[in-house]
Amino acid sequence: MSQIEHHPTQETLLSYAAGSLPASLALVVGCHLQYCRQCRSGVSAGEALGAELMVALSPQALSDRARDSVFARLDEQQAGGEIGREPKSVIVNSMESSVPRLLQGVLQQDDLDALPWKRTIAPGLKQIVLNCGEGDVRLLRISAGKKMPVHGHGGSELTMILRGGYSDSLGKFNRGDVADLEVGVEHQPMADSDEDCICLAGMDAPLVFKGWLARLIQPIVGM
Repeated sequence: MSQIEHHPTQETLLSYAAGSLPASLALVVGCHLQYCRQCRSGVSAGEALGAELMVALSPQALSDRARDSVFARLDEQQAGGEIGREPKSVIVNSMESSVPRLLQGVLQQDDLDALPWKRTIAPGLKQIVLNCGEGDVRLLRISAGKKMPVHGHGGSELTMILRGGYSDSLGKFNRGDVADLEVGVEHQPMADSDEDCICLAGMDAPLVFKGWLARLIQPIVGM
């Protein structure tokens, strides 16, 4: 198992710790944290900083409506947890499974090959759209040796490699690695030649495809 080389940025980890990431991005970070001790330490530091800032605030009275909203939110978290957040008691530094436990809870499945992959018009690309309530989350399967169309980003995107790997202008990404991309970044991931590349991609805005053909099929692909 290769060592994780690519991580979410510090800004992303702090946003995750503060609970301010959209669910689509938080899901990817939460899955990465299962495998990455370094990033778990970064999130813990961010949570500790947030706690110190909270203690320093002057207390303010809550309205009845605000208090009821807080209690309702706490009840929801206790009942089912939050998408993108994994209980600390089960986070371990292990990559035995290619499906992180947090993602297993969303998929109700721990076998990537058994999932109902949908073909797209783009050659060698299959996908599964996941419903997370905030942003866009997809599992992408790029056939061995195939490329995605060249594209940029209309917002933030986090992509974590679950199986295989890919290369692009930003480097080589292997299992467990995360590409933390922002507006203006353009790339064309190409899967390794010996294995399909399966990624978990969370976005808060649609991709920006280059070329007339890619733009033409974008509404059909749905990305």
